[in-house]
Amino acid sequence: MSVTEKLKQNENKIWALGFSLLFCLLLSIRFDFYYDLNDDVLMKDILAGVYTGQPESRNIQMLFPISWFISCLYRLVGTLPWYGFFLCGCQLLCIYLLTERLLGFFAKRRNKAVVLCLEALLLLTLLLRELIFVQYTVTCAMLAVAAAFLFLTSDSSGTVVVFLRRNLPSVLLVALAYLIRSEMLLLLLPLICVTGLCRWMAEQTFWTKENAKKYFLLFGILLLGIVLGQAVHMLGYRSAQWQEFTALFDNRTELYDFQTIPPYEGNEAFYESVGLTQNRQTLLRNYNFGMDEEIDAQLLGAVADYAGELKKEQTGFRDTFKQAFLNYRYRTFHEMDYPWNLLVLGMYLLVLVAALWNRHFRYVLELFLLGMVRTGLWMFILYRGRDPERITHSLYLMEFVILMGMLLWESRKENRLPLPAKMGVMVLLTIFGLFGIGSSVEKTRTEYLRREDVNRELQVLKAYVKQYPENFYFLDVYSTVAYSEKMFVDVDNSLVNCDIMGGWASKSPLMYKKYAQFSIETMEEALLMKDTVYVIVRNPQSSWVPVIEDWMPAYYGEKGILVTLQRVDSICVEEKEVFYVYAVEENDK
Repeated sequence: MSVTEKLKQNENKIWALGFSLLFCLLLSIRFDFYYDLNDDVLMKDILAGVYTGQPESRNIQMLFPISWFISCLYRLVGTLPWYGFFLCGCQLLCIYLLTERLLGFFAKRRNKAVVLCLEALLLLTLLLRELIFVQYTVTCAMLAVAAAFLFLTSDSSGTVVVFLRRNLPSVLLVALAYLIRSEMLLLLLPLICVTGLCRWMAEQTFWTKENAKKYFLLFGILLLGIVLGQAVHMLGYRSAQWQEFTALFDNRTELYDFQTIPPYEGNEAFYESVGLTQNRQTLLRNYNFGMDEEIDAQLLGAVADYAGELKKEQTGFRDTFKQAFLNYRYRTFHEMDYPWNLLVLGMYLLVLVAALWNRHFRYVLELFLLGMVRTGLWMFILYRGRDPERITHSLYLMEFVILMGMLLWESRKENRLPLPAKMGVMVLLTIFGLFGIGSSVEKTRTEYLRREDVNRELQVLKAYVKQYPENFYFLDVYSTVAYSEKMFVDVDNSLVNCDIMGGWASKSPLMYKKYAQFSIETMEEALLMKDTVYVIVRNPQSSWVPVIEDWMPAYYGEKGILVTLQRVDSICVEEKEVFYVYAVEENDK
């Protein structure tokens, strides 16, 4: 085969690779990539060795196989930002796979160029923020979306073995997504199953022995991959210490993410029954519960259960469900989720037009099924009261790609799209791209500048802490929640001599391992007894941070220890006192 023929055969791959790399390059020229949340920053710190002094194979949030793999990369070359490479690499892979498959539906290069322009517009309009401020939840969703699209638009001809081999990339993408963020993948799994059913319904004869083997075996392999990943994860966390922490982590998540900590006033009887005084309950409210060693999994579980019972008494299932449905209806048709909601509604209409035009009435059933499943998923997240954009945008993205896959498959089957559907797709995507790109770029730019300003404070704080390696600093949780980090700028994976006073890694085996590096047994004792241990709090006059001079002396005083907080230093940013450094001193009796 000549070089020209090879290039022609791999034309779509070359186009897709060039588009993906160029798109990524242009983004990197305009912006620096950020970890979106401090969650991702802490996960990176654990994997890179910043947290405990050596790369850890368990970063708590991801499943063990993938966190072990990334930690091995840090062990090989510890100075590189491997976690950032991994997340951005996964997103780049998804863009490439989607683009390569999309180009396969068009023969003329002119049409391919138009498709790439529309894809670039949509990426900039819908996903620019998520591509710049990277988070592992959205990365998981993008992998699942790519898997669904590849499967929905794949050729099902050939033997069972050929079919399984052809769709193995989709299975691997789903398995990888599960390892990265299992909860997000499980939320999207019903939509993936709908994708499989729609693809099966597209067969010329739905129920044949061979088709049953193809689809049931593929689904079985997919489930097997998930089960194996979960099994290895459970083996990695099988020790008693990790089992105990996992129970605490689950109860903490339920309390802080899905419930509201009940106020002490009016609930004294309950708090007394679980042995939680008002001053200790304050640690739950300000998230600095790492101070108290007696706040364990059982206590957090009891508070979460009680908070859930109070919520049921105050609203009840019927009222909560009704409110969730009203929120769902509003978000489907109004500006809250624009442009995602209107784009998806437009795609439903276009698929319906194409189906009716070609008299493929099974698409009506598929659209109804897809609508029912998406309604169930939306009601689930709205009922639980946990619907951040990283989840809702992921649901919209999956739904949009499924609808696009159905439309493309209709065109392949008929070798054409009806003119109304074809023009509708062009007009819909062009309008949303052209009218939405300006707003998307401006919002991303504004957020980028805000982070540049805010994280300047973090850089000063980190520089201050590293000036005194002989000391250890505990950071008030609410003083640090607004900060994140750049992925590939000023990378420093050396051990850091500070830790927050709560958070999702608090009371984990990793926390105690970190403490051991600085000869610390407990936070409460170290602050009181060690003259090299300090606490850093953001200036409460310019923030929402709880006043440490109020709650910390009260906490110690309840135990019969009278303390005074001495402000020993302040950390200034542009001549403004942003952080205060305190020493905890016991009063002479």
